[in-house]
This record gives sequence, structure tokens and C-alpha cells, in this order.
Amino acid sequence: MNLTKDLFSLYTESKVIFDGQASQIPSSQLKLQFQDILFNPKYPIGADQFLKSSNNSVSPSASITDSSSMTLHYEDYKGHLKVFSEEDIKTLRRISEILTSRNELADCVQMYVERRKDVVNTLFMRLREKLNVQTVCHFNCLDELSDKINGWIQIAKFCIATIFKLEKCFYEQIFGDLGTSEDTAANGRFVSIVVGAAAELFEFPDSLLARRRLPQRPDILMPFCQELTNLVPQVIVYFDQDVQPAKAICGLATEILLRLKQQMTKILSVTEKHVLRELSTMPFPGGGIHPLTRHIIRHIDLIYVHRKSLNDLVARPQSSNDRDPPEVLGSHEMDERPISIESHLTRVIEFLLYNLKFKSNFYGQESLGCLFMMNNVNSVSEMIKSSEELGELIGTRLRMKLREKMELARTDYLHTSWGEVCDFLKGKGLKSHSNFDFFPGRSTRAVKKKFGTFNRMFEDILQTQEGWMVPDQQLRMKLLECIMVKLIPAYNQFLEQLSRVHKVKNLNGYIIYSVKDLETKVLTMFQNEY
Repeated sequence: MNLTKDLFSLYTESKVIFDGQASQIPSSQLKLQFQDILFNPKYPIGADQFLKSSNNSVSPSASITDSSSMTLHYEDYKGHLKVFSEEDIKTLRRISEILTSRNELADCVQMYVERRKDVVNTLFMRLREKLNVQTVCHFNCLDELSDKINGWIQIAKFCIATIFKLEKCFYEQIFGDLGTSEDTAANGRFVSIVVGAAAELFEFPDSLLARRRLPQRPDILMPFCQELTNLVPQVIVYFDQDVQPAKAICGLATEILLRLKQQMTKILSVTEKHVLRELSTMPFPGGGIHPLTRHIIRHIDLIYVHRKSLNDLVARPQSSNDRDPPEVLGSHEMDERPISIESHLTRVIEFLLYNLKFKSNFYGQESLGCLFMMNNVNSVSEMIKSSEELGELIGTRLRMKLREKMELARTDYLHTSWGEVCDFLKGKGLKSHSNFDFFPGRSTRAVKKKFGTFNRMFEDILQTQEGWMVPDQQLRMKLLECIMVKLIPAYNQFLEQLSRVHKVKNLNGYIIYSVKDLETKVLTMFQNEY
């Protein structure tokens, strides 16, 4: 029987069968077959299907559904990365077992490592080219930096969660528990396959963090920190071997994550100080949402989304000449003790409330300052209400404080804007004196005068507040309802007193604004937009 001919004919038909005659196959022929499968896998990577490893087994049945597939289209790499079918793996494993029994496995292990290293490095290079991510981080603007970081994250997730995982799975299924420690996994040979790509992968964040001045942009760096927090433990699992290349990769990845978290600590400190010390006094048009408030709302949202990766950040040291105003709760607590994300969020909101109160004093009208406070505090409060978990992070005390600030601002607005006109409507100076005779002419003039006074006061309010705004529809409707609850009963009382005190028979002849007119006018207030 021609064993070589039979072997390769069976292989060509993808039906290689090892039986009792396997031990008769020469080692040279087995190594040729091993090489042929290694360089010509039968299962090419495709756009819709990919090999998915699970519980140390591989099957060509699953579609990739992780976030990497959103951008990376596998058909772009067809011909550059091919993976093994289950049949390939069984054949390679059986050849390895036979060669192990003959103490001749080392050559195949070396051949396998070199070939798979070339495959991994080629794919890694193609991924970088596709997403335009260089090894060293260079950027001209923040948008470019954000794009490069997002591209790096996709490459890192694909490499670590898919490529490294598959290569480890393949290696263990083919060589696991075979050969001597000098041949196989016990000596970290799998690491040699991916170590080059892994080292080059981490050069990007390493070069970014080595910059003397890193942009203080939490919206860019927090997602970066979040992804590294998720990826580094996976890297440590893959490289958890007592060989120098593996130790170096684990050390580099861990160090990069630590440096990034230290940078995030500085950014949190900068954010707190910025909120407290942004002392611009230019009134924001219409009493709307101040840019500082919008910035802090985005910051709180970022902290909440990435809270898991920020939980172990530490507090910043504070110098003796770097003190904050004593009126603000927590402004003197920036020492070297650990700080929780909850404490950071509390301080940021406390500092914002302090700053908003400071800014409200520079509005020319007290009522507009109250409206400004109401709008801004409400926007923070509503943002916190949007998530029950975020509300728990903020805490009950601070949520109650926000609600109290809101109620106080609304009460002050109603008093300063509508208090005087409502006092007038409630009858100050309208009571007749029983000791004097009633003169119809004098009564008519009094009625006209009192209507004129009210009309002028009401129109002055509408004109003054014409450009004011309440962007939140729910807040606006509640505020308008409060105005009408205060104004309409007082106006009805005003009409009733005029009719009773001055005994005017045709009161409607003096009325410019009916009750319905007042309601309509009030309901049109605060609808301005930015």
C-alpha cells in the first residue's frame, strides 16, 4: 500500500482518517501534511460567518455580533486571515500526537508559531490601515484624536477578544498537553504568536499618555479608560505565563491603565475647580440654561456611563494656597484620602449651585435671576431623575436640596414678578368710606383709574418678560399654572370689589382684559428658544 499517496488523496477529499496504520506513516510525510494544512486552511474568513470559540472548542457556525463588527468587515481581509475548520484541527492534533510519540514535535511547533505569527501580524497591519490608526499617536485636533482613539478601541477589541482568543484556542487544541515543556504551551510558545501584535497594539496608548500635555477632555478619555478597564484583564488572562514576553505585555498593559486612571483623576480635579471658579458675570440671555450647567450635565452623564472604570480613582492632593470658598460644602476636602465617584458628583453639583447663585446676582432684575436659577437647577434635577441608579449615586440629601432650591427660586420669582400686581388686585385702596357720600362721577373716574393701573402693570410684566425663556416644557407649564393660580383669583376679586364698592352697573365697558384674555396672555409666556 502506498501510504503517502493514500494519505494525500484522503486529505484532498477532506476526509483524513488515522487508523492503526498511522504509526507507519513516515514523520517527513506527516510534517508535510501538517505544513499543507497550516498554510492552506479550508475555512476562510468571511463577511457573515466566523469561527467562534467556546469552552475550548471551535465551530464554524456563529456570526460575529460584538461591537467590532460594526466597523470591521471581514470580507476586507479574505485571503489575509484563514482559520482552521474542526476537521483541520483534528488532523493537526492527531499528527502532533504521533510526532510527540516519536519526540519529533518541535519542528512542527516552530513552523506553526512562525506561520500563525505572520497571519496575526498581517491582519493587525490591515486593521490599522483600514481604520487609519498609527502605532504612535499623532493628532492635529481633538476631533482627530477622538477618531483615532475610537479606531484603536475597535482594533483592540477585535484583536484581544477575537484574534488572541482564537489563536490561544487553536494552539491549545492542537498542542495542549503534548510534547515537552521546551516544545509547547508550558514554555509560552503561544505567546510568541501574538506578542508582536500585542506589543505594537499598546504602543498607541503608551505614546498618547507619554505626551507632556494631554487634552483635558473627559468625553474623549473616559470611553478610552472604560475600554481599557475591560480589555486589560483579558490581556492578563492570555499572557498569564511565566515567560518574559508575557510578563512584559502584562506589565505594559497594567501600567498604561494605571497612568490613564491617574490622568482621569486630574481631569476630575480640574472639572471641580472649573465649576467653582468659572466666575463670568455676563447674564445669559432670557435666563436660560447656562453653558456651565450644560457642561456639568454632560460631565455627570459621562461619569455615570463610565462609573465602573472610575470607581477606584483616588483623590487629589491639595496645596495650602489652593483653597476653595468656605461657603461650599466639600470644598476643603481635597486631600489624599480615597474619593468615591459619589463624592465627586456631590461636589460638582454643590459647586455648580454655588456658582449659579453667584451668577444670578448679576441679572438686572431680581425676578430674571430667580428664573435663571429655576431653569438651571431644574435641568440638573431632571437629568438625575432620568435614572434611578444615578439618583442613588447622587444621594437623597442632595436631591432634596435641588428640589428645595427649585421651589425657592419659583416662589421668589412669583413674589418679585407678580406680588405687587396681585396685592393691588386684592383691594388695597378699594374700600369705600361710609362717612362720605357716593358721587357717581367720582366713582367712574376711580374705576377707570384702577383698571388703567392694573392694565399698565400687567402689560409692563408681559413686555419686560417677553424675551425670557423656560426651555423645559413641563417646568414652563407648571410655572404658568402657578402664575394663573395666583393671578386669576385676585383678578376675579378685583372685578367683584369694583362692582360692589363703586356700584358701577356696566363694568364690562371698562374691562380691556377678560379672565380668558389673561389666561391666554399668560400661556404665551416663556416660549422663546435659544
